[in-house]
Amino acid sequence: MSFTHPDEQEYSVGLVTKESITLGEFVCENRQTLSEVTVAYERYGELNAARDNVILVLHGITGSSHAAGKYAWENRSLGYWDGFIGPGKAFDTEKYCVIAPNVLGGCRGTTGPSSVNPRTGKPYAMTFPIITVRDMVRLQARFLQEHFGVTELAVVTGGSMGGMQALEWAVIYPEQVKHCIPIATSARVGARSIAFNECARHAILLDPKWKSGNYYDSPEGGPDSGLALARMIATITFLTDATMQDMFGRTSATQDEESAFRHDLHARFDVERYLHDEGEKLVKRFDANSYLYLSRAIDLHDVSRGYPSLTDALARIKAKCLVIGISSDDLFPVRETHEMIERMQKRGVDATSFIVESSYGHDAFLVEYRKMLPPLRAFMERIRP
Repeated sequence: MSFTHPDEQEYSVGLVTKESITLGEFVCENRQTLSEVTVAYERYGELNAARDNVILVLHGITGSSHAAGKYAWENRSLGYWDGFIGPGKAFDTEKYCVIAPNVLGGCRGTTGPSSVNPRTGKPYAMTFPIITVRDMVRLQARFLQEHFGVTELAVVTGGSMGGMQALEWAVIYPEQVKHCIPIATSARVGARSIAFNECARHAILLDPKWKSGNYYDSPEGGPDSGLALARMIATITFLTDATMQDMFGRTSATQDEESAFRHDLHARFDVERYLHDEGEKLVKRFDANSYLYLSRAIDLHDVSRGYPSLTDALARIKAKCLVIGISSDDLFPVRETHEMIERMQKRGVDATSFIVESSYGHDAFLVEYRKMLPPLRAFMERIRP
């Protein structure tokens, strides 16, 4: 499945370039220290004089800072939320400065397991510290303050793991976040999501080429098969049974089905071929160790950690919130969206919800993003940058 937009000319903000900034020492929640960290990001629009017109856009587990536009050296690739970001769009770059950083632990420019440890001259690999979503947010806050002089966010938003970061922002920095839009996410991850993440991690760990994470200089290459299988497992959770049936059914990839039964164990149904294609595409752009660390960060996500209860944690939020859920999301069921809203409203948080009616499942926030445009535009129109 491709997420490229059919009307690229209408939705593209033009060519963009990625930038990065290196900061000093960073201490993680578990007290382990990184001697320096680099943050990769993209920026669309300009900061105003007060530096209070920033929309912070945060990505999911295998995403990156490439949220909109096209890279100058790769005209084919539009950012994943290009339909939201740009002049006249929901996140209007004529009014706002949209900043999209790559997360701590990633592999798309920000410090992660594949980065070189300045103390050893070798990739961190599995010596990289265990990180949390809260660590990602703490680093983003420091990056924004030290690099841009920004201490207040007009809006913070993201989908899936990006939504987890948005919620953490609103909880741990209540005075700095004016508006929060978490999408297709939860305040804490449930057992089913943790279970699938564990299966995906073991697919990587059991690949003989993983080599305890020390595969970066291996002439045999890295654990591509394990990472591809991890992606295949995750992809099943992104889509609903109804969507997979509509897209693939029992259509066979071979015209000679009887021959396939007799002779070819590996003859694939269309759904099998799709899963393999998704796995192979991820291998080309993502690091296996980053997948291990980021999926664990998702499992550890719980905004109530350190507070008396989840309600007490959410009660810290001073931002106006629009919580968007997906009706058919199996990873983060819509009941969790309703639970968040109820807890917020019970403690006086200005929070509303919008449920995207979709049969796509979790991936609807990417595939059917246009369904979110009306509530997003309405929400943004009430904000005065």
